Amino acid sequence: MQWMRGWRVAIVLAAAGAAGCASRWTEDDILNRLERSGIRLSDAETATRSQIEPVAGVAPRQSVVGLGELISQADRVNPEIRAARARVGVAAGRAWQAGLYPNPSIGLSASEIGFDRGTSNTVVSVSQPIVLGSRLQAGVAAGQAEQAARLADVERVRRAVAGRVGEAHAQVLELSAQLGLVDELVTVAERTLSIAQTRFEAGAVSEVDVIRPRVEVQQLRADRHRLARELEGAERQLGLLLDEPPIRAGRLSGEVVMDPPVLDEDSVRRAVEEGHPAMWAADRAIEAAEAALERVRAERRPDLIISAGVGYSEEGDQGIAQLGVGAEMPLWDRRQGDVMAARFELMQRRQEKMAVRNDLLARLAEELVGYQAARDQLVVLRDQIVPDAQRAFEQVEQAYRAGNATFIDLLDTQRTLMQSRRTLLELAGRASVARARIAGIAGLDVLAIQLSEPGHAPVPARRAGANQ
Repeated sequence: MQWMRGWRVAIVLAAAGAAGCASRWTEDDILNRLERSGIRLSDAETATRSQIEPVAGVAPRQSVVGLGELISQADRVNPEIRAARARVGVAAGRAWQAGLYPNPSIGLSASEIGFDRGTSNTVVSVSQPIVLGSRLQAGVAAGQAEQAARLADVERVRRAVAGRVGEAHAQVLELSAQLGLVDELVTVAERTLSIAQTRFEAGAVSEVDVIRPRVEVQQLRADRHRLARELEGAERQLGLLLDEPPIRAGRLSGEVVMDPPVLDEDSVRRAVEEGHPAMWAADRAIEAAEAALERVRAERRPDLIISAGVGYSEEGDQGIAQLGVGAEMPLWDRRQGDVMAARFELMQRRQEKMAVRNDLLARLAEELVGYQAARDQLVVLRDQIVPDAQRAFEQVEQAYRAGNATFIDLLDTQRTLMQSRRTLLELAGRASVARARIAGIAGLDVLAIQLSEPGHAPVPARRAGANQ
């Protein structure tokens, strides 16, 4: 029948129109664009696209690794960084969705149905919303601005994780060095105890002269046990950052620096204000809020709905056609609340940028003070106190063996030497940790931290979205 042919033509035209309004992007297009921006799906997530063996660690479990290798591995496997990269994909999907044209709708209606005889009109219709204004463009712009903000946030998370890896690395090295020093001091204290025991057995000294060095040995052994526990915790923390079992101190290259360099504090502060990824992320968040405000304003204009249909009239025994046009009347709801919320969100983002800057500079100032204080004390101990304490102990020990010094003198000089050497190493470790924290704020390249191998570069200071 003729009306049936018309019905088929309407369906074909509607399908063709819907196909013409569809987005030209596919999922693979979006994923490829993300990969060009440095955002790749993890192995577990790409398993559905291609069967790939999981990426192994940067080195076998028992090989020696440097700080650069640890940071490189954390950049690949740390869950915080992975989550930040996944948020970029979320924003990309929303930007893609914002650019898709509204779907058409199809309906079947029957009207003027008589109860005595067939007099109905049966119509098959297709309705298509027509987007007026720049709503789609504004939605895509807002989605892309949000994606740029998420890309910048990835760099912020990478900087923070790299700083924590450097801090944990410095803590493991410092605790390991403390443990080795305590072992050495235990040997010295046991030698003093042996001397006192020999003289006590010979009746040259009283039992008190044996008890006191024995207490010193026991205290050092108790300290060793505590340091061993703290070292296990630091190794476990470092392993968690790299999604690995505890990374033992024996696997790490490097040592505690006993001559920490002088830092150019003005350059470090400028690097934070001008190049910290958190500041980039705050700028991108402001741009995203501005784009979101424009999107809400564009969405206030209603869509135009055009409908067309073909059918059959039993009363006239002929085909019929219907055409219609309509639009929502924005009398009560003109998105006033959404516009106000978007304006306040823009104000919030601008204030958050200032808060981020102040927080970064406050943390940097605290770490710089701690670093400089530890460095100043370390220089005095290293160049003056420890050498003098070492000479005093050696001279008193020789005099005591010859019977020209008291045991109290020997024990006092030994205690002074042990305490000064432990304090020296603690200050060196404190300076190393503070320097790692400063690097986490200002950037590894600013402090020019020497990595174990030139092939493992520090986290690059690149602006997010530069490769888009």
